[in-house]
This record gives sequence, C-alpha cells and structure tokens, in this order.
Amino acid sequence: MRELIDKAIFDLFQGLFLSITDLTGEFLADAQAIAAIAMLLYFAMQAYGMMAGDETLRIMPLLRPFALTLIIVLWSPFIEVINFPLQVVNDSSRAMYEGQIDQVEDMHVERMALIDSVARKMSDTVADAEQVNGEATDKAWYEQIGIDLDPLINKMKGYYLMITARINFAMMRLLEFIVITIFQVCTYIIFFLQIIFAAILVILGPFSFALSILPGFRESYLTWIGRYISVGLYSTIGFIIMSISFVLVKYGLQREIDILRAVLADEDLFIVYVSSSSGNISFFIVALIIGALAMLTIPVISTWIINTSGIGQAIGSMVGGGMKAGRSLGK
Repeated sequence: MRELIDKAIFDLFQGLFLSITDLTGEFLADAQAIAAIAMLLYFAMQAYGMMAGDETLRIMPLLRPFALTLIIVLWSPFIEVINFPLQVVNDSSRAMYEGQIDQVEDMHVERMALIDSVARKMSDTVADAEQVNGEATDKAWYEQIGIDLDPLINKMKGYYLMITARINFAMMRLLEFIVITIFQVCTYIIFFLQIIFAAILVILGPFSFALSILPGFRESYLTWIGRYISVGLYSTIGFIIMSISFVLVKYGLQREIDILRAVLADEDLFIVYVSSSSGNISFFIVALIIGALAMLTIPVISTWIINTSGIGQAIGSMVGGGMKAGRSLGK
C-alpha cells in the first residue's frame, strides 16, 4: 500500500529551511561593501543639506544606516530571530496535522484490506454464482438436438464477469495511484517552493538592507521582512490545510469502508458490486483532489495574512509615531 504522505519528508524540509543561513557567505561581503558605499553617499547628502541650510541636525536619521549595517553584519542571528516565532507556530500546526494523518493512514490500511478481501472473494465465487444463474435459464436450441454446451458457456460467462471485475479494480487502482501522486506533488511542491523562496530571500536579503540606506530604497528592508514572513508561513498554512482536508478524506474513507463491509456481507450486493462498472466508490479520490487543489492556494492565503505591499507603510507609521512620541517626551 502506498502512503498518502511520507512522514519523514517534512523533517527533511524543516532541516533545509533552518539551514538556509549557511548559504549566505558568498554574497554577505558584497552586501557589506554596498552598505558602506551607501552610508558614505547618505552621509554626504545629509552633510550637504546641513551646510546648505536645508536640513537641521537630527540624530535618529543618522543612526538608521548604522542599524541597517549592523543587521547585515549580524545577518545569521537576525534570520534566527525571525525564524523563532515562525517555528513556534509551525510546530503547533504540525502537531494538529500529525494527529489527523495517523487516523487517515489507519483507515487507509483498513480500506485496502477490505478491497483485497473483495478481490479474493470475487475469484472464489463469481464463476459459481454465474453458473447458478445459467442453470435457471430455458434450454437453448443446441440442447434440443443433444449438444450440451452449458458448462462451457457458464464457464465463459464466469470468466467474462471475473475479467470485467478485475479490469474495474485495476482501473480503480490506477486512478487512485494517479490521484495520490497528484496530492503528494501538490503538497511537496509547496514545501519545496518555501525553501527555494526563503533561500533566495536569505541569500540576497542583505542587498535589500544595504540599499535601504539610500532614500530612494528606504522601505526595501520592510518589504523584505514582509515577504520572508509570508514565505515562512507556507508550511504552517500547509499543515492547517492538510488537517482540514483530512477531515474530508476520513469521511470518504469511512463511506467506502462501510460500503465494502456491506458488499462482503451480502452475496447479492457483492455480485452487483463486482459486475458494475461504477461499483468502485470515488469519495476517497474526490476528497484527495479537493485537498490537492486547496494546497495550491497557500501562496495566495499567505499574502492575506502578511500584506507585503502595505507592511512598509504600517511599520513606517509605527516607527514615525514612536519617534514623535520620543521627541515630545524630550521636550
């Protein structure tokens, strides 16, 4: 039986996400050089404004480039500080997911065992059941002239019904394999994209902070923080969506389990089930497709939580309010 989700793969994804800072060494020195050049340009513009009389001496704007440069120098500890609350929330959502996946896997095992029982019973009883039905029919023309072909015809009917049922089961297994593969791809690709996006943001993030020293790129670092938090929530939202999707998956599994138990207990229902082309219930497959589609909405949902376009204005307003409060207290 194929597992719905490989439980160990999320440990691999989490380890990769937390080890991204090991890749920042290649560009960190370049970002520090850009920060030094940007500081010189910024101080030159501020000094020129003061000498021309357009600007007054203000301490806080002069400290801002030093703070941004300090973050670049301490880049790895800064990333760990941002990751800490993201990891706390991620662990809580993962615990919710693990409580659901264990139940789903147990029901999946039971469902596959019942399907195997139906297949074994089909091999043992289909031919006999078809032969009984054949004995109840009227005599054909070949019987009237002394030729008895009933055993051969009944056996051919039994084989036909068995082959038809086996084809139905094979098609169901193939469809289920494809749907489980799609569900796994949609799930794993979101977690892998989180690692890719986070790696790009972490590796090139120092340049955003370095350019933020210049007035034209003043809010670049705030946009970077918003986007990194948004990407960091991919796994948290993914575990929540999987937990909700597994509620629907459990409903589909339970429906199929109930139907398979009824089929094994009733001979007439069993014959109808194995001979019908639509006898294979699709509640489980439909639930997995819905869960896969829901996983693809994670990037959009993440932007609802952290609005990367407006976070700069929000944090900038908060900092501006704090500076005004500090100046009023100083007076």
